Amino acid sequence: MAKTRSTGLLPILVVGAVVILFGPRLLDGVQDAVSDLGSSAEVSYVVAPAVKSRADQCTAEQLLKDRQCDDLKVVQLSAEKMPYITRNIQLAWAEGKPAILHKDAPGTDQTKRATVCGTSVFTKTFADGSCDEYAFASSVEGGQWANVRTEEVPLREQNCQGGTLRQEYRRAGIQQGDAFIVVITNSEKIATSAYAGSDTAEDQSCTS
Repeated sequence: MAKTRSTGLLPILVVGAVVILFGPRLLDGVQDAVSDLGSSAEVSYVVAPAVKSRADQCTAEQLLKDRQCDDLKVVQLSAEKMPYITRNIQLAWAEGKPAILHKDAPGTDQTKRATVCGTSVFTKTFADGSCDEYAFASSVEGGQWANVRTEEVPLREQNCQGGTLRQEYRRAGIQQGDAFIVVITNSEKIATSAYAGSDTAEDQSCTS
């Protein structure tokens, strides 16, 4: 029997192990610890509260391996590699920014990014800072102030996200017009405070 302890946070459901993990901020999302398909490690994940009920109908394998939850496709971003970008996403969800995104046409992202982040990318507080935006500029919802939250993040994370999104779109077969949701993995690693000039990611191997 799994043991629980009172922390003021929602417990993570555990598959195949007698442990309970707790993420820093759940924001009423769904979070589970599941067997990392292909390894013995456990992976926690969180989705937007607005799509929790839909995600609950899908298995961890569908979300994390198949990249598909019913008619929604799935993009994964790791908080272990991108703690500040995933923080921005989670805070955007809490502010009511769109939980379901739609892939926009190629080549539209630069203009939309400039709309919300400016042509100089960001008025940087820190030397290696960069403007991050959610909803993504590569989505139909991106570039519209009503849909977007911005926050400064390490430039390394920004570069990592760009390459990761391209890979995730290919992996999930996301084409123009397709609806998708974001699943944040390793969600206990989401940054609990704003970027303060130091890249604190435990895994900095993602550089593009």
